[in-house]
Amino acid sequence: MSARVSPSPGIVFLSCTGSIGRRQGYFSSITTYLAENQAHGVYTTNDARKGKLAHTAYKVLKQTKDFSLLEVDLLTGRKHQIRVHLAAIGHPVVGDPRYGPERKVRNRLALHAKSISFAHPFSGEPLTFDTKVPAYFIALIGFPM
Repeated sequence: MSARVSPSPGIVFLSCTGSIGRRQGYFSSITTYLAENQAHGVYTTNDARKGKLAHTAYKVLKQTKDFSLLEVDLLTGRKHQIRVHLAAIGHPVVGDPRYGPERKVRNRLALHAKSISFAHPFSGEPLTFDTKVPAYFIALIGFPM
């Protein structure tokens, strides 16, 4: 029996490369179709026949000239959705070896679940687990908590 994980608002914190160019508190979204190639890499496409519709909303929490700290809401749940969407707008997740730049900025993917919710596999009781911004992210961007 497996638990079904459901996206919830504010599901992840992440740090992406470069300043996203928006002020703190700015909300936006990314909508594309996501397709998968034979090497299991996911990519964006405008062709609805090739991919599945994917929506990602984000809020800028803080940014520097090198990094942006975002709160991301998955409005759909596609494979590598956050990583591919941010790479597509030129701001890949810090430390992403697959969709990020060839140079390795950090040795850890700066992607972290803030909240995860699912039904208990036996009782069906809804469970939610929340966490804070990781110390690693605070060190990257100087985000006081």
